[in-house]
Amino acid sequence: MGSYRRIKGWVTGSVSVMVAAGSSAAWAQAPEPSEGGRSSASRWRTDTALGFHRFEQQVKTEVGGQRGERLVDSTELNLFGSLSYQLLDSLGVGFYAQWDHGSREAAQFVGFDADNKAVVESAVGAAYDELWIGPMLRAEWRRLFVELGYGAFGRRWDDARTDLASVSGDTAAALETSAAIAWWIGLGGALPVSSSWDVSFRLQYRVRYYVARNGEELAGQAVHGTQSYTPFIGAVYRFGRR
Repeated sequence: MGSYRRIKGWVTGSVSVMVAAGSSAAWAQAPEPSEGGRSSASRWRTDTALGFHRFEQQVKTEVGGQRGERLVDSTELNLFGSLSYQLLDSLGVGFYAQWDHGSREAAQFVGFDADNKAVVESAVGAAYDELWIGPMLRAEWRRLFVELGYGAFGRRWDDARTDLASVSGDTAAALETSAAIAWWIGLGGALPVSSSWDVSFRLQYRVRYYVARNGEELAGQAVHGTQSYTPFIGAVYRFGRR
């Protein structure tokens, strides 16, 4: 957990620097007059974005009735930051970091108590953190964009996944992503606020397989597949613009 805290602190600090520096790209309806002669400095841009997801399920005796224990309770917060360079007016390349923190719990409904509140049992779940770092590509058209990222470094610290042990029985080390299947794709757009700043919106789809802990394969040759959709809102800053 010590290494996890160091990594988490490093990523949080790095993304904070990105936030202070600025964020995402301006999508103009037509090329700017100076587009053909942009300096190398104006081709650099930073993106920062915040994502949030909340999902819950519950049972009541009637609509609007008293709330008891939830069947499903899930919350996730996402922080994304990237630095990229525009190779062409419509194509950029760079690197990113994404940190996710959340908790989820699911249980079985067993009935209502004397106050008509739901009672559940066999609850499973816990808090988790996930960190991805890697390269990315971005293609732009007008104010729309599509992004593709690879999780060169992907780790998940999940207190609920003690059922996935490594071959040596380790259940505490972070789950590690497969080198072949750790990808995300983002679709979105941007609204210009000034010549340097935009507000960005994106929907990210991410797929990965966890295959090891601390470099050791999971017991029974198990692989743990996960996919997710996350909405983001953020800011874009392009350097060298006035």
